[in-house]
Amino acid sequence: MGFVSALARTVLDMCVVTLVILVMPGFPPYNTFTSFRLPDSPDWSGPLKANTKLNFVDRIFENKIKGPESFAIHDGHLYTGLMSGLIVKIDPEDLSITPVARIGLECEGQHEDVICGRPLGLEFTPDGDLLVCDAVLGLHLVKFNEEQEETVGRITSYKHPNHVSYEHLLKPEDLLDGTPNTLFNSVVLANDNRTVYVTVSSTKFPLRDGMFELISDPTGRVLQYDLVSRQVKVILDNLNFVNGLALDKNGEYLLVTETGRAAIHKYHIAGPKAGTAELLTNRLPGLPDNIRVNDRGNFFVGVISPRLPNTWHVMELVAPHNLIRKFVSRLVYMVLMPVKFVNYLVPTTATRKFEYWCGNMEPFAQLAKPYGLVIEIDGETGDIVSSMHSTNGAVRFISDAVVLGRWIYFGSPYNNYLARIPTRLRDVSQADSDAGGDNHFIDDDSIPGNFEFLHDSSDIKETEVGENDDQMLDGDSLDMEYKDENRIEL
Repeated sequence: MGFVSALARTVLDMCVVTLVILVMPGFPPYNTFTSFRLPDSPDWSGPLKANTKLNFVDRIFENKIKGPESFAIHDGHLYTGLMSGLIVKIDPEDLSITPVARIGLECEGQHEDVICGRPLGLEFTPDGDLLVCDAVLGLHLVKFNEEQEETVGRITSYKHPNHVSYEHLLKPEDLLDGTPNTLFNSVVLANDNRTVYVTVSSTKFPLRDGMFELISDPTGRVLQYDLVSRQVKVILDNLNFVNGLALDKNGEYLLVTETGRAAIHKYHIAGPKAGTAELLTNRLPGLPDNIRVNDRGNFFVGVISPRLPNTWHVMELVAPHNLIRKFVSRLVYMVLMPVKFVNYLVPTTATRKFEYWCGNMEPFAQLAKPYGLVIEIDGETGDIVSSMHSTNGAVRFISDAVVLGRWIYFGSPYNNYLARIPTRLRDVSQADSDAGGDNHFIDDDSIPGNFEFLHDSSDIKETEVGENDDQMLDGDSLDMEYKDENRIEL
C-alpha cells in the first residue's frame, strides 16, 4: 500500500505541475499554439525512389569548417557563410578557401552568435556586391574593393589592396507593421536588380531559439526591399519558419519554402496573377530548407529533415497536439529562465552554452536517423521530377544544392565539411549508383568504373589560419592570405 500511495501522490503532483505549466497566464515564451496536421508524405516511388547517389559524396574541408548552409556563385567561385560568422570564397579548381568578409565580430564559438552573427542567405548584385542575410544581424550589403580604414574585429583586408565595406540595410530590431524581423534567413535579387526578397523565419524568436518558432503558431514572413528607395513591405506572412526562396529563370514568380508546414508557396511577380500567392505543394517527403533554380530550369530543394517511409516524424506526432507543444515549450523555458538570469548577472562559458543549446534545433536534429535527401521539383506544377538520396548518412542535414561546373555542392547548417558529387552522377541509373556499396569514393578501394577519382588531398589548399593546422577555419586569425604550402589533410 505504501508503494501505491507514493505512486499515486507522484502522479498527482505531476498532473498539478503540468496543469500549472499549461494554464499559468503570462508565462513565457509568449507564443500561441493551434492544432494542425502535416499532409501525408508522397509515396517514395518513381522519381522519389530511394537511391544511393549521395552515398559517394566527396567531403572537402572536413573538420576545418562548420555550417556551410547556403551558397552564392561569382566569377566561377563558390561563396558560403560559416557558423563562425565568416564568409568564405572557395575555388572549385584548386580547392583553396579564402575568408573574404565577416558581418559580426570575432567570438569564442557558435554560442556567441549574437556577437559573431550567422550569415545564411547570399546573393551577388551585377556590380559584384554581396547581399548577406545574417540570421542574427540582419540584411547587409558587402562591397569589395573599397578603400577604407580598418574596422576592429571585421575583415577589411587580407594583405591585398582590395578592401571590404559593410552597409546595414535592415536591422532585426527595426519594427515593420509593429513587429521586429527577429530571425533573417534567405535573400534573392529580382531581375530588375533593385528589388530584394528576404525571408524572416520568425518575428518572435532568434536563431538560437528556433525550436520555439517551429512548434508554435507561425510568425514568419517574406519582405520586399527596394535597394534604391530603401522602402520595405511585407508580401507574405503567417508562415511557419519560412526558409528558402528562389526566382524562376524568367523572374516571373518566386518560390518560398515553409519548413514548419512542409510546404512550398508560389508568389507571382509578373503576369495576370502578379502580387498574389498560392500553395504550390504541401506533399513533400520532409521539411524543406533552401530552394534554388538549377541548370535545367527546375528547382533543387534541400530536405533538412526527411519523412522516411514507415517511420514516424516528430512533427507528424506533435502537430495535432497543441497542448503537448505548449507544455514542451513552457517546460524548456522554465529551465532557461534561471540560466538567463545567471547569464545576466555573472555569465560563464558553461551557462552561456547551456542557454544557447536549450532552444536550438541542432541537438534535436541529431536524434533523427542519418539520411540525406535532395529533391528536384518542377516550378510550374510542384511535381517531384528527381531525387538524390544518401541512405547511409554519408551526408545529412542537407539545406542547399547548387551546380557549379562539373560539381554539385550540398550545404548544411550543421555539417563540419562541404559535400559534393560530380554533376553527371545525378543522371546515373539506380544500378550504377548502387555499384559502390555504402562507402565513399575517396575511402573505398572499389570505385565504380564509370566514375573518375574526385580529388587528391594533396591538391587541397587552405588560407593561413594560424600556427595550429588542426584548428577550424573560425577566424581566429582574421588577417589571412593565400598559402600554397599550407594544405588540408582530409
